[in-house]
Amino acid sequence: MDEADFLSRIALELDAELTMSSTAELIAEYACLTTAADECGILYSRAVNIWSTPAATSARVAELHQLQVSLDEGPCLDAIRSEPVYICTDARHDDRWPAWGPAAAELGISSALSIRLESKNRNLGALNLYAEPTDAFGPQDVAIAKNFARHASIALSTAFTEEGLTLAIDARTFIGQAQGILMGRYGIGAEQAFEYLRRRSQQENIKLTDIAHEVIDDQDSKHHGQDPERP
Repeated sequence: MDEADFLSRIALELDAELTMSSTAELIAEYACLTTAADECGILYSRAVNIWSTPAATSARVAELHQLQVSLDEGPCLDAIRSEPVYICTDARHDDRWPAWGPAAAELGISSALSIRLESKNRNLGALNLYAEPTDAFGPQDVAIAKNFARHASIALSTAFTEEGLTLAIDARTFIGQAQGILMGRYGIGAEQAFEYLRRRSQQENIKLTDIAHEVIDDQDSKHHGQDPERP
């Protein structure tokens, strides 16, 4: 099977995944198959300076990511923030990352290849490939990984959007259930019930969906006897 056919098959499999987590895991697994990487992972940016590792082929990858976040330096952070591709050929002696490089070497990693994952609206994170030998990644590895990262970016962006829509639908469902409980409990309308949830959310600095969960899960809570303010 040639490279184009292989990447096409990967794209089809990624499209079949249902969640961002399962998509990320498959991306990491295939990244190891397409290059000379020993281990792979994704560092994902949920918001500015809020990071997570939704997929890693080993605990060592997660540790390498955590080191970059805590030290605020490393190839995957730079791939997200600066140029889209960073290659490290000898971590212990790479002056670009004076703290992370030696720490990575102590974990047995000498080479790294980080490629930005991005959508039209924002940088999603970085696909990170790690290898134990120095100079592990050649031009062919970089070309294959960049091509694969384009497929991965689309799949991850789509999965993130669909998962977000699912969460939004779930949130509306919980809020609607809580409104129904309050309407039956106090004999009020839907707007008054929603205003009660919204006001509690603001006063207690708790997400609206969490307030709704509380109403649903514990109808005999301390708030049971408190009528919402009438408009």
